[in-house]
Amino acid sequence: MRGEVEAEGDEAQAVEFCMGWEPGTSNAHFGAWMAALDKVAGINRAPVTSSVGAGRSAVSGLLPWAGRVAVRGELLAVLGLRPRLAEFR
Repeated sequence: MRGEVEAEGDEAQAVEFCMGWEPGTSNAHFGAWMAALDKVAGINRAPVTSSVGAGRSAVSGLLPWAGRVAVRGELLAVLGLRPRLAEFR
């Protein structure tokens, strides 16, 4: 619409189309689009929120165990490399 109005040479009307909030203007169209997008996001919000909660509860029990395994692995690596590194002294 704006391009058509500008092509006709009515710059004031083109500016009004881009800046106004009245029905039929650019901002009014954008507001309707955002309302529809919010509606779709609202439909999907509950399943995503419950899935995130379920994932966090499943992982929270594994994190301490994984941390202990990592620390023990590092300790074993240091103990295994120590004799090899001593050969270079």
